[in-house]
Amino acid sequence: MGSNLPSSWMGFHVVGFVLTAMLLQQQLFVLADVQTESKKGKALPTCHPADFHYTYTDCDDAGVRWRVQVPEPDHCKGGAPDAPVRAVDCGFSCDKGEYLDKDNTQQCKKCPAGTYSLGGGERFEDWTTLPEGFITVSDEHDDWYMETNCDNQSMWEPRGNYIKSPGSICSSKLVYSANLKKAGSVMFTYSIATSETMLHVEVHNEQCEAMSGGEGSRWPEATGEGQWETVKIDLKSGLNIISWKSIGISLSSTKPPPPILIKTVEIMGLSYTSECTKCRPGTFAKDQGSFECTQCSANTFSKDGASQCTNCDASTLYSHPGATECTKREPCSKNDYYMTHTACNEKNQTTKTYKWIEPRICRVDISGAAQLPANGQVEACPPCNPGMSIFNHTTCNFCPTNQFSDGTAVCRPCPPSTAPVYGMDFKWWNQMPPNMDSSCLSWSGSGCSENKGWVLAGDSIHSSLGQADDAYLILQLSVEGFDGEEGFVDGKAIELGELSFVFSLECTADCGLFLLEERGPENKSPVIETWEKSQEKQEYRLAITKNGPRTFTWAFQKADMDQGYDDTPSNIYRTDMAKIYSIKLTNTMNGGAAMCKKCPKGSNQKGCIPCEPGMYIANNTENTCTKCPENTYLRANNAYGRESCISCGPNLYSNKEKTKCHSTCHIHSNTKHFQLTKLAGYHTLQTGASFTAKGSRFYHSFNFTLCGDDKAAAACVSNVSTYSQDTPDVIENAHNRRKDADDYSPPVKSLVCQSTLIPSPNGPSETISAQPMSLGDTLLGITTDKSLGNLNATIFKPDVEDVPDLHFYFHSGSVTQACPKGRSTVIYLRCDPGEKGNGTFKLPESCPAGTCDGCTFHILWRTQYGCAVCTPNDYTEIKEQCNKNGKQKIHYVWKTPKMCMFGEKLPKETIGRCPVIPWWAQIPMYAQIAIAVFVGCVGLMIAMVVYFWKRNRKLEYKYQKLVAGASGELPAAETCAITEGEEEDDVIFEDGKKKGMSLFSKFKSKPIDMDMDKNGLLLSDDDEFQETIELSPTHKQPLTNI
Repeated sequence: MGSNLPSSWMGFHVVGFVLTAMLLQQQLFVLADVQTESKKGKALPTCHPADFHYTYTDCDDAGVRWRVQVPEPDHCKGGAPDAPVRAVDCGFSCDKGEYLDKDNTQQCKKCPAGTYSLGGGERFEDWTTLPEGFITVSDEHDDWYMETNCDNQSMWEPRGNYIKSPGSICSSKLVYSANLKKAGSVMFTYSIATSETMLHVEVHNEQCEAMSGGEGSRWPEATGEGQWETVKIDLKSGLNIISWKSIGISLSSTKPPPPILIKTVEIMGLSYTSECTKCRPGTFAKDQGSFECTQCSANTFSKDGASQCTNCDASTLYSHPGATECTKREPCSKNDYYMTHTACNEKNQTTKTYKWIEPRICRVDISGAAQLPANGQVEACPPCNPGMSIFNHTTCNFCPTNQFSDGTAVCRPCPPSTAPVYGMDFKWWNQMPPNMDSSCLSWSGSGCSENKGWVLAGDSIHSSLGQADDAYLILQLSVEGFDGEEGFVDGKAIELGELSFVFSLECTADCGLFLLEERGPENKSPVIETWEKSQEKQEYRLAITKNGPRTFTWAFQKADMDQGYDDTPSNIYRTDMAKIYSIKLTNTMNGGAAMCKKCPKGSNQKGCIPCEPGMYIANNTENTCTKCPENTYLRANNAYGRESCISCGPNLYSNKEKTKCHSTCHIHSNTKHFQLTKLAGYHTLQTGASFTAKGSRFYHSFNFTLCGDDKAAAACVSNVSTYSQDTPDVIENAHNRRKDADDYSPPVKSLVCQSTLIPSPNGPSETISAQPMSLGDTLLGITTDKSLGNLNATIFKPDVEDVPDLHFYFHSGSVTQACPKGRSTVIYLRCDPGEKGNGTFKLPESCPAGTCDGCTFHILWRTQYGCAVCTPNDYTEIKEQCNKNGKQKIHYVWKTPKMCMFGEKLPKETIGRCPVIPWWAQIPMYAQIAIAVFVGCVGLMIAMVVYFWKRNRKLEYKYQKLVAGASGELPAAETCAITEGEEEDDVIFEDGKKKGMSLFSKFKSKPIDMDMDKNGLLLSDDDEFQETIELSPTHKQPLTNI
């Protein structure tokens, strides 16, 4: 456009720009004078030329700015500054190692020695105080599962070589504003020990608008204990407000989340650097045009702006790398050296030797100083560790595949029909095992005098002596995996192997030994256990319940990190150490074999031929493969004995391969049948939102599956923009597209998992999911019982006392320091016929995050599908009164409350005949009672008549025997009674013509004097008839003589 205008017009515009610059300069003078007089309250002297300094005006719409002179504040007023001069364009910047000479040439010049420059950028790495331009803000939020008081003290804190977040669940921000003249970037180096603390980095413009496309929002993942990672974010030109927000989301109520550490922040895209930055103390820049400073080496030091480091007097002084001054050497003592052994020679011999702790900072030329002891005598090397054998008479290595050794003999092949049992058993420490390594990490970057973190000592291995107090001394052991399959028995995870080690701590301060376990990108070195201060010799055991490759790490720290470090780390606790005497890892996939086990029938010398899936090795002479019973699963390949077949939990069934148990969605409990096929698949539950002061929301999201396919699993993701309702297939596809990304982290797949969701203001498509973790790898059982193994289901009380909930018990064997037994989940499936669809979820009111201890989670699910299938026992029959036609209606109604669904339907209304009423049922009750009493009396009277009649007949018979007879003689004494088998009614008298007469007839036919003397046969009236009459058996007398 300018090329088409006349030169007069161009000159007019230049003059206009100059007048504008002069007017702006005058306004700056007036403003400075007003501010100065208002502050001082007194007149100031007139400014002289030396009181002025150059500065640039802001850029106008045409991208033009001017160089003007202004006085120092509060120093003078008025004066005669130089005329404004057009400055370099707003998009101009210098290269790295250069600065803009705006006072003279307005050209880029190289930085002098002892200084550095990023050109169009700035680096912040000195955190002794909060650098200019940074501010900290306490972003208080109402936590949804823990009462916390977040005040203004919960802010980022400078700690020398880094700046640290509060280390709590309170949210806190570190903010920096950068006005970029061209597109640039921000790059920072950070450290986050665990995923219980999240770092959210956001970039906004001057209108507080986030960068489009989500580029200005990052959620860097945890780095692991003592690890650093670097993140770079591109920035646009203009004002960029960069914020680093720490968010602690710990599930433990006893242990706060770890802090976030930021070591360096580098901003690129500034228009120019008007002056170079001096090298900080302990560093130097030797050449001109440097864009960084180099740390001084040991036994040298420097002050700020140094072009070279100054040597210390080596005979009397010393210094550590990055020192700002030299330190006096004290006389040596026995604490300044240590004992070790030389490597075994070709004769398998070693020598005890002593070495100074490096770097040696003591003097031996002073009276009373300790001297280094002489080497010991040559002695035989100890044997190799079990599973290893010596090679070339010098080095112990693991035995080859299918061979074994106890460490004292050469490796031998396993006998036929056997296979090696691999493991790692280290108890001799004359050499570092093949799969172990040590290193040294320092927070300051200068605390490690050498990279060796641990030292071999024959019968032990101990942390390196002489390292700075801020150093992490790392010992790592790698393993490819374990032999066997994961599983559970009686609610407890099956132990695939075991890590055990014996150790002690010798400390004079608050030292710490950390045991960490890293299993891949989804597991950023969680701390398993921590020991603090001095510890006696002891053994620690860790059960291995999850398979797969991993690295175990022992990290020793001499002092508490929270005390902070200076630019030059201290070396006060140089002799404090951790000592490990033995390490043993069992049932591994790699390592060495100290023994061989029997193989199933059909194996050969090269190794075992495994049994088919679902079969175990019988304990018999042939070691045959035997199939496990139904509804059991095998806990390991080539398992021995029937006890290797583990019974499935209640209402679970084994799969075809008998490797795991699953639910078919058909549950039988207490004669009830539950059909849960409608609940198969994936389900999602979100907690209530937590709001920060800025309105940011946070959720906990639970993904889980109850029953169905035995291969089904939910998925929780990290750092991927997906809807929480997405299926695992969608999540998997999203991750397949991101596998090559730097921040890629695979999803956590489990029956129950949890992640933290942070909604984006740009919509659900940019929702952030972080901190995924498994809450249940295995379904232990489904039952109405309120306990299963070590798990209890007592948080939610049932609505109806005699209708218990259906409890699903899940468990995950992943152990952490907060949950040494792993995490568990109990899902309460409650019958609620009034619920629509799949129902609703609820978390405990006392623990809205779903857990009260961070390890066991409880979820209540109200659903119509949680009701038992209806049967005829669930409804009752109601009959109406009979009509005049002798018929009645029959209705069917559900028993109340109705606690069943589906299954048997309610029968339709029917009409039936009234039942015929018996005649006796029509008589009134009182009449029935009267008739019964009358009939009873009549019956009693008849019975009495019969009784007395029979009594009289008996007496009559007896009398006839005595007084009647055809011969007129009394019967003999032997025949006075009724003979056996003779009935009194059938007696035939001697005349044979008629039966005996009645008693009255006999008295009439033969009168007898009733008052006869004592020789007569009859008794008096007062006497009763006798059952027998005694007569003389020898003489018979006629009746006429009586």
